[in-house]
Amino acid sequence: MPDVPALPGGEQLTRAISAAMVKLYGEVYGRGQTTASTYINDNVVVCILEDILTSPERKLVADGAGKEVIEARVAFQADREDAFTAAVEALTLRPVVAFMSANQTTPGIACEMFFLAPLPAHP
Repeated sequence: MPDVPALPGGEQLTRAISAAMVKLYGEVYGRGQTTASTYINDNVVVCILEDILTSPERKLVADGAGKEVIEARVAFQADREDAFTAAVEALTLRPVVAFMSANQTTPGIACEMFFLAPLPAHP
């Protein structure tokens, strides 16, 4: 049987995914101090990001424009879906078959969810 490289896993992998998501948020929103926690269960990767809103977004939310902030974030994340997906694929060594993103303004929290292709069955 040929040598099969060990898949990354555990705390090292979840930390790497969290760091990648924070980096992407910094690139997309110009904000790098977001806190992230990642959880992996079988074929699902969930990254929860806290303290996501920029100062202008917080002001808009305070002024009653939370819906507009969410709509803008959804548009940004749809535009950058390939970058989010590529980061998770590179770290998990598995294809992402679906990506979902959700945001909430109060408190400023986001959830990035990735569905991975199932691992091949071993005989």
